Amino acid sequence: MEKLLNMLGYYKRKKKKEYKSIRYIQSDEPIDIGDQLKELMVEGNKWARGRDKEDYELVGMFFTIVLLIEFKLVNLLKIIDDDIEKKMLGAKIDVFKDFLKLYTPEEGEDIEDYRKLVQPLNEIKKVRNSLAHDITKPRFEYQELIQTDSYVKNRRPDMYLKFKDCEDDRGRCLGLLATFGFVLSFEIAKLRVGIEH
Repeated sequence: MEKLLNMLGYYKRKKKKEYKSIRYIQSDEPIDIGDQLKELMVEGNKWARGRDKEDYELVGMFFTIVLLIEFKLVNLLKIIDDDIEKKMLGAKIDVFKDFLKLYTPEEGEDIEDYRKLVQPLNEIKKVRNSLAHDITKPRFEYQELIQTDSYVKNRRPDMYLKFKDCEDDRGRCLGLLATFGFVLSFEIAKLRVGIEH
């Protein structure tokens, strides 16, 4: 009966989360926890200390570009979704895909130009998630941005030539991301021009 009601949307029982039980240390003697406490307190700090200034600059610039990309998407997508600002980047990309399904292009406008933004956006989201959720990862590599590279190379070869020969991976990554951000800004602006806000 419960399954039937669930299928009809009338009844939903929240599943109780199952956790392992907490096991406490048992000892009749007092335990000196001083060294262990210090060790546990600084656990993970070595990765943060192992990063150099360039790592922090790269990650900071990366997140700045990602935030700008999200800002551009939000400004477009709030037309169809009042809750877009509360959503994570992946959900915003999904709403962007839905927007493109609803959008009617003007004469001479090719919807494929906008759809081609989705793969680089997903790739950037993947890099963003890996940096945001893994303290052991201090930076990302250019090879993690293959789709973005291909998109920028095809869409703006003139700008691609400006950074493709950078000697260091960091410069190429930032050049690629900044260029993609610029192109995305242009494409989003084109979409917004003909829409009432």
